[in-house]
Amino acid sequence: MNSTEARQLIEAAIPDKTTATWADLGCGAGTFTYAVADLLGDESKIWAVDKLTQHLGEKRGVVEIEFLQADIEQQSLPLKELDGIIMANTLHYIKDQAGFLQHLHSYLKDSGQLILVEYDTERSNQWVPFPVTYEIAQALLSNAGFRDVSRIGEHPSSFRGEMIFACAAHA
Repeated sequence: MNSTEARQLIEAAIPDKTTATWADLGCGAGTFTYAVADLLGDESKIWAVDKLTQHLGEKRGVVEIEFLQADIEQQSLPLKELDGIIMANTLHYIKDQAGFLQHLHSYLKDSGQLILVEYDTERSNQWVPFPVTYEIAQALLSNAGFRDVSRIGEHPSSFRGEMIFACAAHA
């Protein structure tokens, strides 16, 4: 998936050109970091977080991008009062998904939101050890105290002929 496709998948959840501070947890090479950056306004910031060193640009248009190397499952992050968090193809690597999602509230403003992007599959493999269907995501998010969970988009996956879904929820 390229950053244009990623942006189209999530754009329904991010008000166009709003100034905000976001985090991309498990950012990888930055596909979704750049997609979020394309939707945010002047003076916005994105914390791109990954346990492996990534080389992302310091800016994308008018948005500052700061890389933070950390294991999001094992370390507490120095993030506070975020307007939003995106986790794209990340939650399926986390064993204690329920506990992890509850912990995300500590990073978000009361009005903050979370966007999840996941493979809509129940079948695990070495790349998706703990799969998260949309139905599972709804239950996990609701049980973790998130509200207004909604499916905001889907895109065909290049793996196994399944779909990728995006959903948004509010803190």
